[in-house]
Amino acid sequence: MRILITGATGLVGRSLLPLLLEKEMEVIVLTSDILKQNLKQNVLFWDANRQIFPKNLTHPIDAVIHLAGANVGKQRWTAQFKQEIIDSRVKTSAFLLHQLVQQNNLPKKYITASGTDFYPNPGNEQYAETHKPGTHFLATVCEKWEAAAKLWEDQGCQTSIIRTPVVLAHGCAFLQKMMQSSGLGIIPTTGNPGNQLSWVHVKDLCSVYLQAATESMPGIWNAVAPEATGMLNFVQTIDKVRNKKTLHPNVPGWLLKLVLGEMGTLACSDQQVSAEKLLSHGFRYQYPTVVQALHDILNTKA
Repeated sequence: MRILITGATGLVGRSLLPLLLEKEMEVIVLTSDILKQNLKQNVLFWDANRQIFPKNLTHPIDAVIHLAGANVGKQRWTAQFKQEIIDSRVKTSAFLLHQLVQQNNLPKKYITASGTDFYPNPGNEQYAETHKPGTHFLATVCEKWEAAAKLWEDQGCQTSIIRTPVVLAHGCAFLQKMMQSSGLGIIPTTGNPGNQLSWVHVKDLCSVYLQAATESMPGIWNAVAPEATGMLNFVQTIDKVRNKKTLHPNVPGWLLKLVLGEMGTLACSDQQVSAEKLLSHGFRYQYPTVVQALHDILNTKA
């Protein structure tokens, strides 16, 4: 297979790229960093804002995997940055589609990231793929992200939308921020300690993308671990797998929002997202429990 991928230098892309190469796929990476362009390794420069796209995609592309998007936790959510969050997902998708149509090189499959932030937050039920969206900012982002994917479907591409929760991996900002004070014997909880956290190990998420590329998986998929975990249980599990005891003071949601503004809602997430559709499709998790996932990440080298 020949795969065109965006966002390959992000948290998920860094794990997905070697997996695709391991499966002997030809991978073409689109990068917005011109210094990373390398024609010998199929790393090509593009810039949706400046309407720049490589002209040498002469061979048919089997699938596009679209992971590009500004990191929502990078900075406070000013009006300008909120627009960047949307445009970096939606406009890049539309630009990519337009360019491949112009080159008469539409793929058979279009596989795009989205987020479980699509669902209401806080939630009071388990969310399946058919549930209606929430009304908060990130839910709006996900709606627009997924609407952009519909344009690919309208062009005849089999379209898979991978709704993604917190991704646990070496170097993930979520764990890094949580562990910042661990040297002082403190790992705090954020928001309500009873809040439910939907999550997935990065290796399982990459396997979902691989399966979507190699099998028939149209539609929307919750790429979450089979069970959510409570925030307090999560930090207690960190202690367990590290065989260390720490204190777990709570940082309340109102304080996070005071310090971080609207972005503080990220640390107060409370969602239980269903993995039933993925399980019914026959997907097998390497890390189905938070104990297994954290043991792999915290006790092994990257």
